[in-house]
Amino acid sequence: MADMIEIPRGLSVSEWQGLEQLFFEGGIERSLALLAIPDKRFDALKIGHQMHQWAGSAGQLGFHHIAASALRVERLLADVPVRKTDIRERLSDLLLDFCALRDSRSAPVPDHIAQALRGKSVALIGFLAAQSDRACAALGRVDARARLFTANDNLDAESVRECDLVVFRVGPETDSARLRAAAEGSAAGKLLLAGGRRYLMALPPAIHSLVGEYLVESWEAEELMLRLAQAVSRKERAASVSAAPEASPRWAAAGPRRATTSPTVLIVDDDPVILTLLRTTLRSCGLGCETVDNGRAALRLIREEKPNAVVLDVNMPGFDGYEVLSAIRAEELPIRVVLLTARQQEEDVLRGFHLGADDYLVKPFNPPELVARIKRLLLLTANAA
Repeated sequence: MADMIEIPRGLSVSEWQGLEQLFFEGGIERSLALLAIPDKRFDALKIGHQMHQWAGSAGQLGFHHIAASALRVERLLADVPVRKTDIRERLSDLLLDFCALRDSRSAPVPDHIAQALRGKSVALIGFLAAQSDRACAALGRVDARARLFTANDNLDAESVRECDLVVFRVGPETDSARLRAAAEGSAAGKLLLAGGRRYLMALPPAIHSLVGEYLVESWEAEELMLRLAQAVSRKERAASVSAAPEASPRWAAAGPRRATTSPTVLIVDDDPVILTLLRTTLRSCGLGCETVDNGRAALRLIREEKPNAVVLDVNMPGFDGYEVLSAIRAEELPIRVVLLTARQQEEDVLRGFHLGADDYLVKPFNPPELVARIKRLLLLTANAA
């Protein structure tokens, strides 16, 4: 178990971030230079010196994946004969890693996300080295603290329970019973699950009902921070509901108005392929499903039929998904809303959440993941009723 590297005494946050930026930029420049050297001028000693330097610097700054990659190149250089192709491949990987870390720091973080996460402590459990590096770099941008744990650490330890959020990486080795016990011991909305789709989808429904958010591989730094910020907002909203139920919007806690043997989901999209795909997928999973291809028809059906959940395509001609969502929330209809959109810009997603969306997925999407997100929202509604 290890914590994110602490900033040494005497260095300000901006000075520390300047060192990190110098490391990223220097790593990109030197990686490109080494890759440009032709085989006939291949200098194992020069490359080895650079790898040794990077391993030390990366370790000091807390980028353990970079350090491990540099050490692997060092070991390859000791082989006889030296496999230049393998070394070039590793150098290319290092270049991509440097670029990813630099890019994760370059874009400004929206105030909404920075304010939600500033000062928070986030437990990252079972993350791979590269994922830990990306997560630590992202959280460092908003003055949040990452704490790293292995999947075998005690999930009920005080050091885990005192964290504001817990992100558990799910894999083929995950013990569902142990994960459920940890989830039940967490505060509402505190647990987030990360991992491959098939591993997340295979978890029992009882665990999904306890999860605050999902982070599906391969995620980017912006996705991580957005999901964490949403989890914080939901936790705070749940706490305010417990303290003063009358202060909560009726749609957030009300049970479904539609009396039905199985939940009904309305799909709203102007793409007939998407409508057919989702209708078939949802019905095969035991969910009732209706479809419409425009926003105005969707709003009429929502008012009349009151489905349990709505999946809204944002980019529709005429009455778009944002307008339908605004109308649903203005009328305080007790319906869970998932935005389905091809737009990947952060401001579009944030706009949806500000209007009252419960979740979102970006096209192209994985249908089983959408089903899992819908079922989680329906369970949250049932538990709140």
